[in-house]
Amino acid sequence: MIHDPLEDLPGYALRRVSAAVMAKLAEGLSRLDLRPAESTVLLVIGANPGVTQSEVGRLLGIASANMAPLVARLADRGLIVREAVDGRSQGLTLSDGGRRITVKTRSVVDELESDLLARIPAVERAAFLKVLFALARDQDD
Repeated sequence: MIHDPLEDLPGYALRRVSAAVMAKLAEGLSRLDLRPAESTVLLVIGANPGVTQSEVGRLLGIASANMAPLVARLADRGLIVREAVDGRSQGLTLSDGGRRITVKTRSVVDELESDLLARIPAVERAAFLKVLFALARDQDD
């Protein structure tokens, strides 16, 4: 068996886990004809009706140049509704179809997250999540 010289590197382990989880998420969302970025945008809009495109982009770390076509795709599919907030900004809300697909999206995400956490002993889950979120916070600085 070949030796992996990277096996002790936490960044490498996180990248491997991230790639595997994102692949499974993409597979689950493909049944809904959604991409992972689209699903997260729908979930954020659903939790924050009237949120602006730029606010969603900042929260999710999506560049404005990428947010515009993403929001346009969701609007073209009739999943979101844009309403003028001021001269430049538009508030985003889910349409009825958007609410229905967001419920299904949340189910796909919840199943994946449950499967992921099931691999960690129950007594260690809280500590795991605390450390993971601490690492994420440090990266945002």
